[in-house]
Amino acid sequence: MKKKLLLVTSVLIVLAVSMACEKKGNPDAITPDYSATGNPNPNNQTVTGTSSYTNPATQNSSLLVGSLGWSNLTCASTNSTTLKGNNGVTDVTLAFSSAAKTGTYAIASQVSIGSCVMTILNAPNQPAGIVWQGYSGSVSVTTSTAGINAIFANVVCTQKTFNFPTVAASGTLSCGN
Repeated sequence: MKKKLLLVTSVLIVLAVSMACEKKGNPDAITPDYSATGNPNPNNQTVTGTSSYTNPATQNSSLLVGSLGWSNLTCASTNSTTLKGNNGVTDVTLAFSSAAKTGTYAIASQVSIGSCVMTILNAPNQPAGIVWQGYSGSVSVTTSTAGINAIFANVVCTQKTFNFPTVAASGTLSCGN
């Protein structure tokens, strides 16, 4: 009797398992088609994890601004909020929140009272087209009736998305009437 009971129980278990594993649903139902891309939605691709960007710049460099070959924009008055210099390849800009006044300004990522922003486009010994932004240092500004003069030393600039490498800028930017 025990053998029959064991045999019947075994058969019932096998039937229950086979019914549980049986494919259910409509065989004509719509199913994902991954085609050639392997992506169920090829026009809206998603990425899991983080994307890593490659920095085109690989080494630190320095820049002497205002030496031989540099030209500065003229300013209509001493109420200028921007000082710009160019040597034919590299552009350097100092931007202030209001008209530059005599005093010392901290280099910051955004203009505010007491700080200014330095940007460099096409720094020497760096890949072309990269904008560098000052993140530390200071600028000493002197204003007179003749114009504006800004002196700075070792202003450290980086890219917005990468903290390395750096461009160290030193020199002067001025604006004359």
